[in-house]
Amino acid sequence: MVNIGLLGDVSVGKTSILRLFVRYLKKGDIEKVEGGVKCSVVKADFSGEATVPGGNKESALDEKETKTIHPNRIVFREDASNKAHTIFAPGGDRRRAVVKMGIITISRIATQIIAVFSCDRDLVPQFEFFNDVRFFPDHIYVCLNKVDLVEGDKEKIIEEVTNKIKEFFEKRKIEINEVFVTCGEKVENFDEVEKYNNRVPEMILEITTKQ
Repeated sequence: MVNIGLLGDVSVGKTSILRLFVRYLKKGDIEKVEGGVKCSVVKADFSGEATVPGGNKESALDEKETKTIHPNRIVFREDASNKAHTIFAPGGDRRRAVVKMGIITISRIATQIIAVFSCDRDLVPQFEFFNDVRFFPDHIYVCLNKVDLVEGDKEKIIEEVTNKIKEFFEKRKIEINEVFVTCGEKVENFDEVEKYNNRVPEMILEITTKQ
């Protein structure tokens, strides 16, 4: 059994990655991706989500924002071997005591960590999140999410972001096993959405089924 912890700053897309993976499992599309194997959802718990008021109060529609307060998690099983794996996704707002406790707990119990970054945003505040995480394994995985929002030369920007992330973790003597570039949600007007959506289940399966 592998316990995966998805860790990252606020709004980098951890919950979206989790929900997309569940969608692949429930629709049976998990078998169609590279390295795909038949798996089933044992439990999907998104009760950690809380809706908070947001947007323009004068607007006719009161827009709302969703934040993860308690860690969301899913348990899935490989049908052939009957091995079960768990993925945890705690919130990113470490200023909240209850959220920070979830981050600490997951960083301790996870056997594999995926550090999730939004590759369209400034890396400095995202690095600050990981500076606060004390319990870290020597080897981790990195997920560069929201590739659909990158403007300009995607390959060049992704390479630059990847190098900066590697430098950051090298200073902490943490080695990166692999970097996955994903689009952890359903996006319109993005030609490569299927390719980068598929990278989400491919990432999870590579970390779990090849252990």
